[in-house]
Amino acid sequence: MNLIVCSDGTWNTPDEMEAGLPSPTNVVKLYNALGAADKDGEQQKSYYHPGVGTDGTWWDKALGGGTGKGLDQNIMSAYFWLARNYSPGDRIWLFGFSRGAYTVRSLGGMISKCGLLKLGAAGSTDTKDWNAVDTVFQAYRASGPSKIVATRAMPFHNTDVGNLPSKQTPLHFIGVWDTVGSLGIPDDLVFLNLLDNPNDHRFHDTKLSDIVVHARHAVALDEIRQSFIPTLWEGNATSDLKQLWFPGAHGDVGGGYGHCGLSDGALYWMIEEATAAGLFFRQNVLQQLKPDARGLLHNSVNGVFKALKTRPRAAPVIDAQMKSPGVHASAMDRHVNSPLDQGRFWPLKTLPVTVDVYARDKWNYTGIFLKKGKNYKLTAKGQWMDGSIACGPAGTRDGNFQASEIAHIASSVLGSVETIVKKVTRNQQVDFWWTRREEDIDWLALVGLVANDVPPPKKKASDKSVERLPHEVFVIGDGCTFTPKGDGYLYCFANDAWHAYDNNRGSIRLTIEEA
Repeated sequence: MNLIVCSDGTWNTPDEMEAGLPSPTNVVKLYNALGAADKDGEQQKSYYHPGVGTDGTWWDKALGGGTGKGLDQNIMSAYFWLARNYSPGDRIWLFGFSRGAYTVRSLGGMISKCGLLKLGAAGSTDTKDWNAVDTVFQAYRASGPSKIVATRAMPFHNTDVGNLPSKQTPLHFIGVWDTVGSLGIPDDLVFLNLLDNPNDHRFHDTKLSDIVVHARHAVALDEIRQSFIPTLWEGNATSDLKQLWFPGAHGDVGGGYGHCGLSDGALYWMIEEATAAGLFFRQNVLQQLKPDARGLLHNSVNGVFKALKTRPRAAPVIDAQMKSPGVHASAMDRHVNSPLDQGRFWPLKTLPVTVDVYARDKWNYTGIFLKKGKNYKLTAKGQWMDGSIACGPAGTRDGNFQASEIAHIASSVLGSVETIVKKVTRNQQVDFWWTRREEDIDWLALVGLVANDVPPPKKKASDKSVERLPHEVFVIGDGCTFTPKGDGYLYCFANDAWHAYDNNRGSIRLTIEEA
């Protein structure tokens, strides 16, 4: 028998509407597409759970959506359903989007580490079974290997009494859309973040367990919200893993928009992959999907997210002249034949090249893909302005003091306080308003960032538990030579306070060539 768990994303429910159009996520669509039985006529059982932030009062919904409150309960609920319905030989399928992807991946980790309880035996009660699930969940969350042993009072599937249930129950397929790893209050909101325990939302292990037979992950190329950094799988030697990048933002890949040409493409792929692995869908369901590589690409930085930080993802190169591993064909199609109404899609430039870097833009995409270990020479010329402060690419510390720089001095003092708070809270993402984005780099200096997921260097050995944002950041100034530690697209910006770009003007001419 196929047992299918479907877990939805934040605030996502089957009856969602957007601008008068039904806008269910791909989780809902896949759940609705499931056949009642497989090709041999054996029943397929399925379970769907709405995302966090969909139950209770408006406050419960806000808290669940904003902080991820309820994720643990969702994991345990899905585990409970599986433990009640599973029999040895059944095939387990897990699907999820966004925080629902976190839910099913954590569920898979829980089964891998602790095993799958055998619930519903004669004489058991709901209370007793839920207590057993809670015991297993606490063991999953604890550091180190699970010490749980199968007993007559607490039996596990595929495990004899007295043995460890760890890694005894296989997971046939895990399919997820755009798993995000930062699931609580965004870390840069330092004072609100004090109310949030990051351990409640952190993956205990991003490595794919070897009990998983097939794993599929559709990742969004164009999501830039900093609190939506993707959590990619680390593969293993035995599992069949495919992790592909698709065009669009978070919801363009996982669904939830009325205009769903892009997300239908990611759903079509997932259904094809699951079908090949043995899941049975209703006849002709693929004909209802309308994948469109040139479909509407939504801007996810709206509403409350306009006030929060953004950060580009470590996307692989998209090059029409070569095969780009890990990039879905729809992304390459959109790159080669971009939609007229939304412009060129991930244009790629060849070296040497000169580009304009605008002072007003928080991220200047250069279209230059830097290669690990290669030496590059960067030269910058020109002038830009922060309000009435004019300076070159080296920044405002040029020996020419201007009265308006008093505001920078005051902000630098605030930045010193920010540095102290980072040390005290061990949160390197703390960001006070009106402090520099890169506190150890001069105001308005030209800065480069390579989106390559390379972790920044630790300042001291004791920094092991201090999390820093990935990607390589370096000072360009008037010019520099640079050797990246990993492949990635180059982005540039003027080093200003995150919320103070509106009064910036001008641009710098930046030339990049191989050294």
